[in-house]
Amino acid sequence: MHVHPRRFAVATLAASTLLLATACDGGSGSGSGSGSGSTSSPGNKAKPSSAPAPLTPARAKDALIGATDLPAGWKLEENAVIDKTMGATDEMLEKARAQCAPLVTVINSGRLEADYKANLQQVFVKQGDETNISQDVSGYTREQAGKAMAALRTAVGNCSSFSATMKGKKATVTVKGLDVAKAGDDSLGYTVTILVGEYAMDFDFGTVRSRGAVTTVRNNWGANGDRGKEAFTKGLAKAAEKLTAAAAGTA
Repeated sequence: MHVHPRRFAVATLAASTLLLATACDGGSGSGSGSGSGSTSSPGNKAKPSSAPAPLTPARAKDALIGATDLPAGWKLEENAVIDKTMGATDEMLEKARAQCAPLVTVINSGRLEADYKANLQQVFVKQGDETNISQDVSGYTREQAGKAMAALRTAVGNCSSFSATMKGKKATVTVKGLDVAKAGDDSLGYTVTILVGEYAMDFDFGTVRSRGAVTTVRNNWGANGDRGKEAFTKGLAKAAEKLTAAAAGTA
């Protein structure tokens, strides 16, 4: 058991910044090309493609859990995300060894990869408690998502302890596997503790993939209040259920 003071990590944004980030997600990928100058004769019009596409921002929204999906007392924290590059850069991990990079990416940004087709994040808090439950929903191609999940699983297995830096200070990271219910096409649970000087940050993670869609639910608990394990378990189960439904028919 650690006796160091605990703290929790959440990136809080100005409302305008968050709205801008959300709007940008809707613009991922190439445009339709209408008005680009290409023409076709009436009898030779291209047929709409019936091939399935990756998860869209609209479908990603359908995969988000709500406060009613968690135990009583939890509420959505407005203008907060998991991604530390958008408001909490002092808590970003850096300079870890290459094989642990998939873990570092999830810890720093909440998602598996930066090259996503759609992305939404949200954070839930409990009044008077330092614990927070957060969720990331991201869309990729199915091949990309499968490779990213495999790389994350390998990192969890190979990076039980590694060194990094946080705000120029040495950070010691310990990682353990965590039993979570099987869900989607692939699911993985893991716990992470980051120790920097006298401070420690503790996390439970559950990552689920359905086709090319991925959701990660994170439990980050502090010194005050309970660990939030009940909310994490319930939230992850509901997130997996919603992700599978949202990803149906996608690439």
